[in-house]
Amino acid sequence: MKINYITCHSSNRPYDGLTFTDLRGEGDNHNGDINFLYGHFDNFPLQEVYSEQWLNLLPDENLKLVLCWQQTPIFTELNVIPPSIIQHINENPRVYLLCVDALESIIYPDVYTEQCKLHNINPEKVIVLTSNVEIDSQKIDDINYMNIEYWESLTRQHHRWMSNVEIPSLSQRYDHIKTASKKFVSLNRNLKTHRVMWKYAMSISGLQDHGHVSYLLPEQKTEHDEILDSSLFKEHFNQRQVPADLLDHLQLKKLDTIEHPHPISYSNELAPYMHDSLVSFITESHHDSVFLTEKTFKAIAQRHPFFIIGTPEIHRRLRRKGYYTFEKLFGVDQVTNTHEAIELCKKWQARDIEDIRQEILTDWMPKLEHNYNLFFNSKCDWTHLMNNLKKQINL
Repeated sequence: MKINYITCHSSNRPYDGLTFTDLRGEGDNHNGDINFLYGHFDNFPLQEVYSEQWLNLLPDENLKLVLCWQQTPIFTELNVIPPSIIQHINENPRVYLLCVDALESIIYPDVYTEQCKLHNINPEKVIVLTSNVEIDSQKIDDINYMNIEYWESLTRQHHRWMSNVEIPSLSQRYDHIKTASKKFVSLNRNLKTHRVMWKYAMSISGLQDHGHVSYLLPEQKTEHDEILDSSLFKEHFNQRQVPADLLDHLQLKKLDTIEHPHPISYSNELAPYMHDSLVSFITESHHDSVFLTEKTFKAIAQRHPFFIIGTPEIHRRLRRKGYYTFEKLFGVDQVTNTHEAIELCKKWQARDIEDIRQEILTDWMPKLEHNYNLFFNSKCDWTHLMNNLKKQINL
C-alpha cells in the first residue's frame, strides 16, 4: 500500500525548502525544516509529501499520514490540526494522524488522550512515534505508540553536512591518543540531577583535575537550589540528605562559547578538548531511561572509548545495535548513584595516564574503529519503520 504524507502549515515561499510553520499552532514562529525533522531517515520519501489540499486529490486507496511534530515536555498540542483535516482523520479509513515526538524520551500518554478528546480526534486514528523504548508497540487509550531511533540518524546527518564538525582520521586519532594530556573529557551543559551528582563525584575525588570538564549554562545558575532541594535528587541518587559541601564542588565551567539557547551544539571550540583526551564520560539527557542522543554518537564519531552515567540498560541497548561498550576498560558495569560515581572517579583518579593510553592503543582501537564504521554506515530506514507501522494498525 502506497503512503502519502500530508503537511499542515507548510511554508508558501517558493524559494524556501519545505518548512513547517507554526508547529505549535500558536502563531509563535516555532518553525521546522523537513530535513531536520524527517529527512535524516534513510529513504524518507520527500516526493510523497503534499500540502493539506491534496487530501481530496490523492488516490483513495493510498494510506495518508498527516504529519504532526510534537515536542514533549515542551509542547503536546494537537490544536495545530485544522478541523477539515480532523474530519478526514475521523471519517476516512485511510487517513491517520502521525505524531512524531522523539526529541526527548519523555512521553505523556494521558496528555495525548486528553488532546484527542479536546479536539475531537478519534484516538484509534492516532499514531505516536517516540524515542521512549518502554512504550514501543503499545496501545494506550486506543492510541498506537511506536519507538524510533531518532538521534542516531540525525547526528549522522549533522556530521555529514555541517562544516564546523571536525572528525579526525584514524591515523590522526592514533596521534591524538599518543599526545593527549588528559585522561578524559566530560561535557555537562544543561543542568540535570545526574550531572550534579557526577560533577560532585569528579570534584570530591580529585578526578576533575585530570580531565576537560564543562558544567552548566550560566543562566541556569538560579536553578541549583530547586535541583538540590528536590526529592528527585535525593531519590535518584540514594541521598538521604544533600552533602553539606556540595555547592563547593559545583563551580561553573565552560569549554566553549555558547551563543544560542538550543540544546544541540557542534562547536569547533570543543575539538581540541576531544583530541587532548583519551576517553569520554557521558551524562546523557536522562539517566534512568534508555535514550541515546548526539552526546553518545559524538564520542563514537571521535573514536573515543565511552562510559555512560546512568542505567546500564543503555549500554545493553548499544550492544544490541552492534556497538562495542567499554565496561572492562573503565572497571565498572554501572554508575547509578553517588556512591558508585565516587568509586569510579577514585579508580580513574588513581590510574596512571600512560597505562590508560597503552591499553587503548593495544586492546581497544579495532573496537573503536568498528563503532566508527557502524555509526557512519548504519541505516535508520523509514520504509522499514512504515512497514512496522502498517502492521501495528492492521493495514
